[in-house]
Order: sequence, then structure tokens, then C-alpha cells
Amino acid sequence: MTARIRRWAFGTALILAPACGRAEREAAGGASTVTVLDHAVAVTHAIRATPTATDSILAAHGLTRAGFNDLMYQVAADSALALAYTNATQ
Repeated sequence: MTARIRRWAFGTALILAPACGRAEREAAGGASTVTVLDHAVAVTHAIRATPTATDSILAAHGLTRAGFNDLMYQVAADSALALAYTNATQ
């Protein structure tokens, strides 16, 4: 993925996350915000390092493309988490 597409995808997630409400429900019954952040950052760094192996990287982290999308919605739903993610992935 190019940087432009990643920024567009993340920006879209930031805009849509509060409207969907799904991220809050998943976060309430799921992992802590630190775990969510660490997982999202690790996957993002791995995909940036080898974008041609995206599907295998996601599988190694126990995710599908839809699962990674959900993870990004969790990050985008919390402004502090989104800021920490942005800082960690720049």
C-alpha cells in the first residue's frame, strides 16, 4: 500500500468509527487498549516492511483483512489511542 492509500484508509476509519459504535462494543468485551495498540502497530510495521506478504502477515497475527479493518476501527474509536498509533507508525 502506498502512504497515500494508508492515510486515506486511516482517515476514513477515524471519521466512520464513532458513527458505527461497533468498536466500543468490541473494546468493552475485548483486549485492553495497550494490547490493541501494540497489535495494530506490530501488524502495520510488518505490512509496511513487506507489503507483498500482507495476507500471510495478517494470518501470522491471527487476523484477516476484515479483522485488521476491525482492529483499525478500535484504534480510531479512541482519540488517545489513535494519536498513539499515529505517533508509533510515523
